[in-house]
Amino acid sequence: MERLLEWIRTGLKKRKVKVFLLFLLCASLAWLINKLSQTYTSNTTFKVTYVNIPSEFLLANTPKKELQVRLNAVGFQFLGYQLNQKNIKLDVSKVMHKDDSYYLTSDQIRIQLEAQLNQNNILTDFDKDFIYFDFTSLETKMLPVKALVDLSFAANHILEGKINIFPDSIEVTGPKSQIDSIKIIKTELFKINELNKSFANDVALKIPKQLKKVKFSNNAVQISGKVVKFSEQIIEVPVTVLNLPEGVEVRTFPEVVKIRCQGTIERLKELDFKDFSVVANFLNVSSETGNRLSIKLESYPKSLHSATISIDEVEFILRRE
Repeated sequence: MERLLEWIRTGLKKRKVKVFLLFLLCASLAWLINKLSQTYTSNTTFKVTYVNIPSEFLLANTPKKELQVRLNAVGFQFLGYQLNQKNIKLDVSKVMHKDDSYYLTSDQIRIQLEAQLNQNNILTDFDKDFIYFDFTSLETKMLPVKALVDLSFAANHILEGKINIFPDSIEVTGPKSQIDSIKIIKTELFKINELNKSFANDVALKIPKQLKKVKFSNNAVQISGKVVKFSEQIIEVPVTVLNLPEGVEVRTFPEVVKIRCQGTIERLKELDFKDFSVVANFLNVSSETGNRLSIKLESYPKSLHSATISIDEVEFILRRE
Protein backbone atom coordinates (compact mmCIF):
# COMPACT_ATOMS: atom_id res chain seq x y z
CA MET A 1 0.00 0.00 0.00
CA GLU A 2 2.81 2.40 0.87
CA ARG A 3 4.50 1.71 -2.49
CA LEU A 4 1.22 2.43 -4.30
CA LEU A 5 0.77 5.75 -2.49
CA GLU A 6 4.35 6.68 -3.22
CA TRP A 7 3.85 5.86 -6.91
CA ILE A 8 0.72 8.08 -7.03
CA ARG A 9 2.51 10.99 -5.34
CA THR A 10 5.43 10.65 -7.75
CA GLY A 11 3.09 10.47 -10.76
CA LEU A 12 1.20 13.62 -9.71
CA LYS A 13 4.44 15.57 -9.76
CA LYS A 14 5.01 14.75 -13.43
CA ARG A 15 3.89 17.36 -15.95
CA LYS A 16 2.25 14.84 -18.31
CA VAL A 17 0.02 13.50 -15.53
CA LYS A 18 -1.08 17.01 -14.58
CA VAL A 19 -2.00 17.80 -18.16
CA PHE A 20 -3.92 14.55 -18.43
CA LEU A 21 -5.92 15.27 -15.27
CA LEU A 22 -6.75 18.78 -16.48
CA PHE A 23 -8.09 17.44 -19.77
CA LEU A 24 -10.05 14.76 -17.86
CA LEU A 25 -11.66 17.42 -15.67
CA CYS A 26 -12.58 19.59 -18.67
CA ALA A 27 -14.05 16.59 -20.49
CA SER A 28 -16.12 15.66 -17.44
CA LEU A 29 -17.47 19.19 -17.13
CA ALA A 30 -18.34 19.28 -20.81
CA TRP A 31 -20.12 15.94 -20.50
CA LEU A 32 -22.06 17.16 -17.42
CA ILE A 33 -23.09 20.42 -19.09
CA ASN A 34 -24.20 18.52 -22.18
CA LYS A 35 -26.31 16.16 -20.09
CA LEU A 36 -27.87 18.97 -18.02
CA SER A 37 -28.68 20.89 -21.20
CA GLN A 38 -30.81 18.05 -22.51
CA THR A 39 -34.56 17.78 -21.90
CA TYR A 40 -35.90 15.11 -19.56
CA THR A 41 -39.23 14.00 -18.17
CA SER A 42 -38.98 13.37 -14.44
CA ASN A 43 -40.70 13.76 -11.09
CA THR A 44 -40.12 16.47 -8.50
CA THR A 45 -41.82 17.86 -5.40
CA PHE A 46 -43.12 21.40 -4.88
CA LYS A 47 -43.89 23.05 -1.54
CA VAL A 48 -47.43 24.47 -1.31
CA THR A 49 -48.43 27.77 0.29
CA TYR A 50 -52.12 28.69 0.53
CA VAL A 51 -52.99 32.33 -0.11
CA ASN A 52 -56.11 34.54 -0.21
CA ILE A 53 -57.94 32.63 2.52
CA PRO A 54 -61.40 34.27 2.91
CA SER A 55 -61.34 36.69 5.86
CA GLU A 56 -64.40 35.08 7.46
CA PHE A 57 -62.68 31.69 7.67
CA LEU A 58 -59.68 30.15 9.36
CA LEU A 59 -57.92 26.99 8.23
CA ALA A 60 -58.41 24.53 11.08
CA ASN A 61 -55.84 22.17 9.55
CA THR A 62 -53.30 22.77 6.81
CA PRO A 63 -54.05 20.61 3.74
CA LYS A 64 -51.31 19.15 1.56
CA LYS A 65 -47.95 20.78 2.26
CA GLU A 66 -46.29 19.25 -0.81
CA LEU A 67 -47.40 18.38 -4.33
CA GLN A 68 -45.87 15.65 -6.50
CA VAL A 69 -45.52 16.75 -10.16
CA ARG A 70 -44.07 15.29 -13.36
CA LEU A 71 -42.35 17.79 -15.63
CA ASN A 72 -40.71 17.97 -19.03
CA ALA A 73 -37.71 20.26 -18.45
CA VAL A 74 -33.98 20.61 -19.00
CA GLY A 75 -31.57 18.99 -16.57
CA PHE A 76 -30.45 22.32 -15.16
CA GLN A 77 -34.06 23.01 -14.08
CA PHE A 78 -34.34 19.68 -12.24
CA LEU A 79 -30.99 20.31 -10.57
CA GLY A 80 -32.27 23.71 -9.38
CA TYR A 81 -35.42 22.10 -7.93
CA GLN A 82 -33.26 19.59 -6.04
CA LEU A 83 -31.06 22.31 -4.56
CA ASN A 84 -33.89 24.74 -3.78
CA GLN A 85 -37.39 23.29 -3.64
CA LYS A 86 -39.88 25.40 -5.60
CA ASN A 87 -42.76 27.00 -3.70
CA ILE A 88 -46.17 27.00 -5.40
CA LYS A 89 -48.98 29.28 -4.21
CA LEU A 90 -52.55 28.01 -4.40
CA ASP A 91 -55.32 30.63 -4.35
CA VAL A 92 -57.90 29.51 -1.77
CA SER A 93 -60.42 32.11 -2.95
CA LYS A 94 -60.98 29.83 -5.97
CA VAL A 95 -62.39 26.98 -3.84
CA MET A 96 -65.60 25.22 -4.77
CA HIS A 97 -68.35 24.80 -2.17
CA LYS A 98 -70.77 21.90 -2.04
CA ASP A 99 -72.56 20.17 0.87
CA ASP A 100 -70.45 21.93 3.51
CA SER A 101 -67.27 20.89 1.70
CA TYR A 102 -64.68 23.29 0.32
CA TYR A 103 -62.17 22.05 -2.25
CA LEU A 104 -59.96 22.81 -5.23
CA THR A 105 -60.50 20.58 -8.24
CA SER A 106 -57.64 19.02 -10.19
CA ASP A 107 -58.38 21.36 -13.13
CA GLN A 108 -58.07 24.41 -10.86
CA ILE A 109 -54.82 23.08 -9.42
CA ARG A 110 -53.40 22.46 -12.91
CA ILE A 111 -54.24 25.99 -14.08
CA GLN A 112 -52.54 27.53 -11.03
CA LEU A 113 -49.52 25.24 -11.35
CA GLU A 114 -48.94 25.99 -15.02
CA ALA A 115 -49.24 29.72 -14.39
CA GLN A 116 -46.28 29.57 -11.99
CA LEU A 117 -43.96 27.30 -13.98
CA ASN A 118 -41.03 28.43 -16.08
CA GLN A 119 -42.12 28.89 -19.69
CA ASN A 120 -39.71 26.12 -20.73
CA ASN A 121 -41.30 23.65 -18.28
CA ILE A 122 -44.19 21.47 -19.37
CA LEU A 123 -46.47 19.92 -16.76
CA THR A 124 -47.16 16.37 -17.91
CA ASP A 125 -48.76 14.97 -14.75
CA PHE A 126 -49.34 15.70 -11.04
CA ASP A 127 -51.13 14.45 -7.97
CA LYS A 128 -54.70 14.88 -9.26
CA ASP A 129 -56.53 14.40 -5.96
CA PHE A 130 -58.85 17.19 -4.92
CA ILE A 131 -57.53 19.38 -2.09
CA TYR A 132 -60.13 19.72 0.66
CA PHE A 133 -60.14 22.55 3.20
CA ASP A 134 -61.30 22.31 6.80
CA PHE A 135 -62.54 25.81 7.54
CA THR A 136 -63.55 27.19 10.93
CA SER A 137 -65.84 30.21 10.91
CA LEU A 138 -64.50 33.29 12.70
CA GLU A 139 -66.30 35.62 15.10
CA THR A 140 -65.36 39.05 16.39
CA LYS A 141 -66.00 40.70 19.74
CA MET A 142 -64.67 43.54 21.88
CA LEU A 143 -62.78 42.79 25.10
CA PRO A 144 -62.16 45.32 27.90
CA VAL A 145 -58.53 45.86 28.88
CA LYS A 146 -57.45 45.61 32.51
CA ALA A 147 -54.17 47.29 33.42
CA LEU A 148 -51.91 45.51 35.91
CA VAL A 149 -49.98 48.30 37.65
CA ASP A 150 -47.64 48.60 40.60
CA LEU A 151 -46.85 52.24 41.26
CA SER A 152 -45.02 53.89 44.13
CA PHE A 153 -44.70 57.62 44.47
CA ALA A 154 -41.95 59.96 45.54
CA ALA A 155 -42.48 61.84 48.79
CA ASN A 156 -45.44 64.24 48.67
CA HIS A 157 -46.61 63.05 45.24
CA ILE A 158 -49.92 61.39 44.37
CA LEU A 159 -51.93 60.27 41.37
CA GLU A 160 -54.58 62.82 40.47
CA GLY A 161 -57.68 61.12 39.06
CA LYS A 162 -57.59 57.61 37.67
CA ILE A 163 -55.18 55.68 35.48
CA ASN A 164 -56.13 55.94 31.81
CA ILE A 165 -55.92 53.08 29.30
CA PHE A 166 -55.98 53.72 25.55
CA PRO A 167 -57.60 51.97 23.93
CA ASP A 168 -59.63 50.66 26.87
CA SER A 169 -60.96 47.74 24.80
CA ILE A 170 -59.65 45.79 21.82
CA GLU A 171 -61.16 43.74 19.03
CA VAL A 172 -60.46 40.02 18.90
CA THR A 173 -61.22 37.70 15.99
CA GLY A 174 -61.02 33.93 16.14
CA PRO A 175 -62.88 30.64 16.45
CA LYS A 176 -65.99 30.98 18.59
CA SER A 177 -64.85 28.15 20.85
CA GLN A 178 -61.75 30.14 21.80
CA ILE A 179 -62.96 33.71 22.08
CA ASP A 180 -66.03 32.69 24.11
CA SER A 181 -63.69 31.58 26.88
CA ILE A 182 -62.13 35.03 27.42
CA LYS A 183 -63.97 37.93 29.03
CA ILE A 184 -61.13 40.38 29.64
CA ILE A 185 -57.57 40.93 28.44
CA LYS A 186 -54.86 42.00 30.88
CA THR A 187 -51.65 43.92 30.33
CA GLU A 188 -48.21 42.83 31.38
CA LEU A 189 -47.25 44.21 34.79
CA PHE A 190 -46.48 47.93 34.56
CA LYS A 191 -44.23 48.93 37.46
CA ILE A 192 -42.62 52.29 38.26
CA ASN A 193 -41.03 53.37 41.54
CA GLU A 194 -40.58 56.85 42.98
CA LEU A 195 -42.97 58.55 40.55
CA ASN A 196 -42.70 62.31 40.65
CA LYS A 197 -44.14 63.27 37.25
CA SER A 198 -46.97 62.33 34.93
CA PHE A 199 -46.44 59.30 32.71
CA ALA A 200 -47.66 57.73 29.44
CA ASN A 201 -46.15 54.36 28.55
CA ASP A 202 -46.90 51.64 26.00
CA VAL A 203 -47.47 48.32 27.74
CA ALA A 204 -47.81 44.95 25.99
CA LEU A 205 -50.96 42.89 26.35
CA LYS A 206 -50.68 39.59 28.17
CA ILE A 207 -52.06 37.31 25.45
CA PRO A 208 -52.80 33.72 26.59
CA LYS A 209 -50.58 31.19 24.82
CA GLN A 210 -53.48 28.86 24.06
CA LEU A 211 -55.11 31.49 21.81
CA LYS A 212 -52.84 30.71 18.86
CA LYS A 213 -55.51 31.23 16.21
CA VAL A 214 -56.98 34.43 17.66
CA LYS A 215 -56.09 37.81 16.14
CA PHE A 216 -55.94 40.94 18.28
CA SER A 217 -56.46 44.45 16.92
CA ASN A 218 -53.71 45.69 19.28
CA ASN A 219 -50.70 44.05 20.88
CA ALA A 220 -50.18 46.90 23.34
CA VAL A 221 -52.04 49.79 24.98
CA GLN A 222 -50.96 53.10 26.44
CA ILE A 223 -51.21 53.51 30.22
CA SER A 224 -51.08 57.08 31.48
CA GLY A 225 -51.70 59.07 34.62
CA LYS A 226 -51.30 62.56 36.03
CA VAL A 227 -48.92 62.81 38.99
CA VAL A 228 -49.06 65.94 41.15
CA LYS A 229 -47.42 67.18 44.30
CA PHE A 230 -49.69 67.21 47.34
CA SER A 231 -49.85 68.85 50.74
CA GLU A 232 -51.80 68.32 53.98
CA GLN A 233 -54.35 70.39 55.82
CA ILE A 234 -56.33 69.91 59.02
CA ILE A 235 -59.98 70.93 58.96
CA GLU A 236 -62.41 70.82 61.89
CA VAL A 237 -65.86 69.34 61.29
CA PRO A 238 -68.83 69.21 63.75
CA VAL A 239 -70.26 65.82 64.74
CA THR A 240 -73.87 65.15 63.69
CA VAL A 241 -75.86 62.61 65.77
CA LEU A 242 -78.61 60.74 63.90
CA ASN A 243 -81.78 59.01 65.12
CA LEU A 244 -82.20 60.92 68.39
CA PRO A 245 -85.43 60.26 70.34
CA GLU A 246 -88.04 63.05 70.20
CA GLY A 247 -87.62 65.75 72.81
CA VAL A 248 -84.00 64.87 73.46
CA GLU A 249 -80.89 66.87 72.69
CA VAL A 250 -77.36 65.55 72.73
CA ARG A 251 -74.01 67.15 73.25
CA THR A 252 -70.82 65.39 72.19
CA PHE A 253 -67.34 65.78 73.61
CA PRO A 254 -65.63 66.92 71.53
CA GLU A 255 -68.25 68.66 69.43
CA VAL A 256 -65.92 68.98 66.48
CA VAL A 257 -63.26 66.54 65.24
CA LYS A 258 -60.17 67.07 63.15
CA ILE A 259 -59.89 65.67 59.62
CA ARG A 260 -56.42 65.26 58.07
CA CYS A 261 -56.75 65.98 54.34
CA GLN A 262 -54.23 65.20 51.61
CA GLY A 263 -54.53 66.79 48.20
CA THR A 264 -53.12 69.34 45.82
CA ILE A 265 -52.61 72.83 47.13
CA GLU A 266 -55.31 74.12 44.78
CA ARG A 267 -57.86 71.61 46.14
CA LEU A 268 -56.94 72.28 49.77
CA LYS A 269 -57.50 76.01 49.34
CA GLU A 270 -61.08 75.30 48.24
CA LEU A 271 -62.03 73.21 51.31
CA ASP A 272 -64.87 74.14 53.66
CA PHE A 273 -66.10 72.17 56.68
CA LYS A 274 -69.52 71.96 54.98
CA ASP A 275 -67.95 69.70 52.38
CA PHE A 276 -67.55 67.00 55.08
CA SER A 277 -69.99 64.88 57.05
CA VAL A 278 -69.04 63.24 60.36
CA VAL A 279 -71.93 61.27 61.86
CA ALA A 280 -72.79 59.13 64.86
CA ASN A 281 -75.84 56.85 65.04
CA PHE A 282 -77.69 57.03 68.38
CA LEU A 283 -79.30 53.63 67.65
CA ASN A 284 -75.90 52.06 68.32
CA VAL A 285 -75.96 53.14 71.98
CA SER A 286 -76.21 50.19 74.41
CA SER A 287 -75.26 49.24 77.93
CA GLU A 288 -71.94 48.06 76.53
CA THR A 289 -71.11 51.37 74.86
CA GLY A 290 -72.18 53.46 77.85
CA ASN A 291 -71.92 57.15 77.11
CA ARG A 292 -69.68 56.73 74.08
CA LEU A 293 -70.70 56.93 70.42
CA SER A 294 -68.79 55.60 67.40
CA ILE A 295 -68.31 58.19 64.69
CA LYS A 296 -67.35 57.91 61.05
CA LEU A 297 -66.44 60.17 58.18
CA GLU A 298 -69.43 59.61 55.94
CA SER A 299 -68.49 61.90 53.06
CA TYR A 300 -65.72 64.20 51.87
CA PRO A 301 -64.72 65.87 48.58
CA LYS A 302 -63.66 63.28 46.03
CA SER A 303 -61.05 65.71 44.72
CA LEU A 304 -58.93 64.89 47.78
CA HIS A 305 -56.42 62.07 47.70
CA SER A 306 -57.38 61.02 51.23
CA ALA A 307 -59.20 62.24 54.34
CA THR A 308 -58.65 60.63 57.75
CA ILE A 309 -60.62 61.24 60.91
CA SER A 310 -58.53 61.85 64.05
CA ILE A 311 -60.68 59.77 66.48
CA ASP A 312 -63.30 57.05 66.06
CA GLU A 313 -65.61 57.77 69.00
CA VAL A 314 -66.90 60.62 71.21
CA GLU A 315 -68.52 60.92 74.63
CA PHE A 316 -72.01 62.37 74.93
CA ILE A 317 -74.60 63.63 77.40
CA LEU A 318 -78.35 63.90 76.89
CA ARG A 319 -80.73 66.55 78.03
CA ARG A 320 -84.47 67.02 77.68
CA GLU A 321 -85.79 69.95 75.70
